[in-house]
Amino acid sequence: MSTENENTNNYQYRVVPKYGTYLENDKVILQVALPGVSRKDIEMKALKDYFTLKASHGDTLYTLDLDFGVKIEPESTKTLYEEGLLRVEFKRYNPLEHAYTVPIQ
Repeated sequence: MSTENENTNNYQYRVVPKYGTYLENDKVILQVALPGVSRKDIEMKALKDYFTLKASHGDTLYTLDLDFGVKIEPESTKTLYEEGLLRVEFKRYNPLEHAYTVPIQ
């Protein structure tokens, strides 16, 4: 997508892409079908509990907004895009990894 503020009214079709999510150990895995979409036309944003995707191909705009129901670490997100299938791997937030260790005196 060329710019974040690109006018989304220019698309004839607005589609929620086919997708699936599942948990794998300490990860949330998201797979999204984006047939014909180029890497440069995919825009994703993630917060600790929310994910949004916009992608375009021709006159079609794909949009996906998800609330995972679990917290993730957005800065640890990994992606792989091959043959129209986007795989996004989010690390689940583990509060104990960020906990303060209380010294014992």
